[in-house]
Amino acid sequence: MTANRIQLGVIVAREGKLLLVRSQAHAAWELPGGPLAPDQTDADEEMDAILTRLGINVLTIEEDFLETVHLADNDGRIIYNLYFAAPDWTGEPTVPIDHDMGWFEPLDLHNLTMDDTLRTAVLAAFGIIPREDPSEAILRAMRGSLTGTPEIPFSFAAEVPAFPTKRAAGLDVLRTLSGGDQKAEAELRAGCPELADAILDFSMGDVWQGAALDRRTRSLMVVVMLAAAGQHASLKSHIGGALNHGASAEAVIEAMKMVAVYAGFPAAVAAWPTMEEVFAERGIARPGRGQP
Repeated sequence: MTANRIQLGVIVAREGKLLLVRSQAHAAWELPGGPLAPDQTDADEEMDAILTRLGINVLTIEEDFLETVHLADNDGRIIYNLYFAAPDWTGEPTVPIDHDMGWFEPLDLHNLTMDDTLRTAVLAAFGIIPREDPSEAILRAMRGSLTGTPEIPFSFAAEVPAFPTKRAAGLDVLRTLSGGDQKAEAELRAGCPELADAILDFSMGDVWQGAALDRRTRSLMVVVMLAAAGQHASLKSHIGGALNHGASAEAVIEAMKMVAVYAGFPAAVAAWPTMEEVFAERGIARPGRGQP
């Protein structure tokens, strides 16, 4: 009889890229993490210890838990506890000398050797693809096993993720837009309490959640529109949101160039310092400018 094992993994992002590791040159890429031993009962505590060994410091790892993913393995089912490190993590990640590590843009995952289920979970965490409703997957699997007819693979381009309410959908958008900031909803309600519900339910839970455009594209669109409109206070947070959704610094710069072409150079020039401020706060160095 095969046994269930518990594995821990964490999404660590910086400058719109995420950290992946592997044990040898031709092994599959994985998230930083490790197994939870049978004699260990506190997954959060062990995840924090793993991060510390990697040189990564987070404030409250228990608030960074994202979801549980079930992975198939030759030795049984793996119960994978997935975390998303808050953007304010500190340190310089290192791995054992016999391991490889690298920083990748989320869209690069399509071309890497990696567990398919884990890849899907990471892309969904960045809002690049919708998150599948687990109940639907279970029902499809049951139907296939009962009829003996293989089910058509789930298409992320054709289906919209199922959320019980627009509020739940809106909170999911807010989570990815803010890079997993646990204080995002409280700050939204403190800043504009009378509009918070409408923003969560309509703007994020309805419009942002549409399946025709991924969140990375929507984020870059918002950056362009806010820059063109001169809304620099909101622009700063949405440039950060674009980076959180997997856009590279180069993509943000190209978006700002489009502002210059279609909204005028004065609009782009006025918005440029806001972009530079976000890059400086995130430690994004660019050719000819060095480390901020």
